[in-house]
Amino acid sequence: MNGSDADGGNAREGGTRNGGARGGAGGSAGTGGAGHAGSPAVGDAVIGPAVEDAGDAPSVADVSLNGANRADRPDRVSSVLVAVGPGPHSGATVDAAREIAAATDAWLELFHVVPSDAALADAGPDEDASGTAVAAGDPGATDYAAAGERLLNAAEERLGGFDRADRWLVEDRTAAGAVVEQSAYYDLVVVGAPTTGTVGRFVFGSTTDTVVGDAEVPVVVVEADGSTALDAE
Repeated sequence: MNGSDADGGNAREGGTRNGGARGGAGGSAGTGGAGHAGSPAVGDAVIGPAVEDAGDAPSVADVSLNGANRADRPDRVSSVLVAVGPGPHSGATVDAAREIAAATDAWLELFHVVPSDAALADAGPDEDASGTAVAAGDPGATDYAAAGERLLNAAEERLGGFDRADRWLVEDRTAAGAVVEQSAYYDLVVVGAPTTGTVGRFVFGSTTDTVVGDAEVPVVVVEADGSTALDAE
């Protein structure tokens, strides 16, 4: 949807969003939701322990929590923005976000950014500014929105039975700018570790460093144990 969401979030022009607004702490639990043994008592910090637990997911090699002091309520995580892209860490990023949401009863927003016309104009002739997996020679290779929807489909499938999740496709000049802007409306942001090469750079290249430095909430950076690229076919 365009315009403001129910929590005051600013949807960029060209963005499409499925599902409702951010979930609250009392949202219904899906598979793997609330009920973890040893849940922290009310008032205890939950972000750090939840991130540590996410590092135990089989696909995850490492997770790091950045900017923990940015949390308004360290004892609560009700909404998590998950940057979805085509990089080798993308599947593990979704897995880690699901584990964090399950441990905190949070709502997930699967968030993918496609390049605006201005972003494409800025890209060099040999660069892929899309951040979306598209096959060379594919007649639909310039349909970044369609490719982005396929990535979001793959991310949703990766969540399995976890049902406290929405998806949001937004157009912007930079992925970093879109993620940083929307970060103010969530309790936590989860991104993949930086990647090299042109494919995926729009989403997970220098974007990770920018988001870690500029987001208004804590940022979790996820590194995969091997390649876990989402299947966007």
